[in-house]
Amino acid sequence: MRQTRKLALMVDVLAFAGSQLGTSLQNRFYRSKAGRGLWQTNGPENTRGDELVFDYPASLRPGNSPRGEAWLARDYTLAGAAFTEAGAEVENADRAFNSAFDIPAPNPQWAASLHGFDWLHDVMAVPTHAAKQDALHHILSWTRADFILQKPPMQPAIIARRLLSWSAHLPALRPLCQRREWAHIHLSMADQARWLSLTIGQARDGMAPLEAAIGLAFAGLILANRGDILRTGMEHLRREMRRQILADGGHISRAPETLARLLADLKAIEAGLLSRYITPPSHFAETLTRMRTLLMMLRHEDGGLACFHGGGKVTAEQLRPLLDGHKASNMSFANRSGYQKLKAGKTTLLMDVGNMVSGADGVTSHAAPLAFELSHNQHRVIVNCGANKMQGPAWRLAARVPAAHSTLGFDENAHQPFLSRGLGARQLGARLICDDWRVSCRRSEDPSGMWLEAGHSLFGPTHGVRHNRRLFMDAKGEDIRGEDLLFADKNARPRLGAPFHLRFHLHPSVRASLQGAGNSVLLTTGGGQGWQFRMASEENTSLRIEDSVYMGQTGVPQRCQQISISGTLGDKDTLIRWGLRYAGRTGRRRQASS
Repeated sequence: MRQTRKLALMVDVLAFAGSQLGTSLQNRFYRSKAGRGLWQTNGPENTRGDELVFDYPASLRPGNSPRGEAWLARDYTLAGAAFTEAGAEVENADRAFNSAFDIPAPNPQWAASLHGFDWLHDVMAVPTHAAKQDALHHILSWTRADFILQKPPMQPAIIARRLLSWSAHLPALRPLCQRREWAHIHLSMADQARWLSLTIGQARDGMAPLEAAIGLAFAGLILANRGDILRTGMEHLRREMRRQILADGGHISRAPETLARLLADLKAIEAGLLSRYITPPSHFAETLTRMRTLLMMLRHEDGGLACFHGGGKVTAEQLRPLLDGHKASNMSFANRSGYQKLKAGKTTLLMDVGNMVSGADGVTSHAAPLAFELSHNQHRVIVNCGANKMQGPAWRLAARVPAAHSTLGFDENAHQPFLSRGLGARQLGARLICDDWRVSCRRSEDPSGMWLEAGHSLFGPTHGVRHNRRLFMDAKGEDIRGEDLLFADKNARPRLGAPFHLRFHLHPSVRASLQGAGNSVLLTTGGGQGWQFRMASEENTSLRIEDSVYMGQTGVPQRCQQISISGTLGDKDTLIRWGLRYAGRTGRRRQASS
């Protein structure tokens, strides 16, 4: 199996190198004097046939106003790096910075985030004239630089994000523009749209083809007289939606946050088509309905999304425009996307029961089968750590392993599940490369409550065991019981004495205090609600409260706690029994730490 995987990786690396060579030659031609005539106009007077129409409803992507305030204070922290203008000035004392685009990029991921302009939604969420002036200043700074002739900012998926972000907010910025400035923006958007129509085939891996297809279809809507671009974009979009959107409405990456972002863009395209009296394809509306149904299932008691597979917390406010008018669903499982939901009373539990995401689609996916999150009465209780988006490759990989999730993992001799070094990692990214997890799952319900049982073989090759998890939630949502079992996997020999940890990461607003003989923990939520955690005494196991971090809010670590049950593999099956019982109000309220 491993030899086959190595051969497949070698083929992927060679294919990637070949495609990069083809892309380089193609782009070199398009940027030559002869090639520019295919996409670049000579001046504003030649854009009259490309009248711009903006149809992206800004309400679909409500920004984060505190994050926008930080941007206005010159805190340019984006996916890829925590970065400020002050820090850049210290490192580049001989340079003056007129905009974020003048700052040397700390890494390619941060540069991609900057040029994609997703941060524009946050800036425009700040209800001040200064915020609008700053947004317009950065758009004009981009158009006046030579970025349109550079490789990184003109990758198809990045062009797509930029065009969508500009389109959402330029109607609000137009009154601030002088005539010449507006013509400059008009010219730039038309050129970018035509460049995207020529290079969309260069987006080949992961989400990039779908993002580029969304961008091209929307470019066809932006350029009112370019029906050819719209038709090409919709054909690419049809193909990629069929490949990447699963039958139950999930995205192939299995990240809830990614699904929400895609739904916003697709709803914008739907609105643009309808405004031109174009009936969207039948599959389009059906797919959007399935996506909305799954998003409703993946919500916690606070109305926001769970944090799985590289996604952060998407709030109820951000979801509202995506789900308005959609009939509430009682969907409790999504087999293709790999999620199960237990909901009773005011309690919700969501568990990852999906198999590994292979190839380029797994470049941000996590290796933590059977991880779960729990919320009660508008407050999150048990969480996963979330994705680290700011602090470099080491942090990003650490956030993707079992230890960063509310599940079981081994401390030593664990196989590295990601492509993390060498030429393959540099070219293909840190994709999942482990063997099939062979995840199984079944659920049952009766008047007393709901049972969920699942298992996986992630640890089979390294530790010779299979992990099974069995959960029960009573009909009131106030009594939750769990069993985690490690037993020999097929004909494998367990690695006796191997240390493991069963972790329950707690939301930053939750306070934990050890009680009794050390087998019980009182949890107090931010709303003053109490939960009693108990572990049945087992040989070779011990319970502790330890420090942890939560990154689901912003992608930056926040201090929190975790319940950690440690043990070692013995010569018999290892069974850990635990339970959570609602204890009512404790009379104390607590806010999440910053």
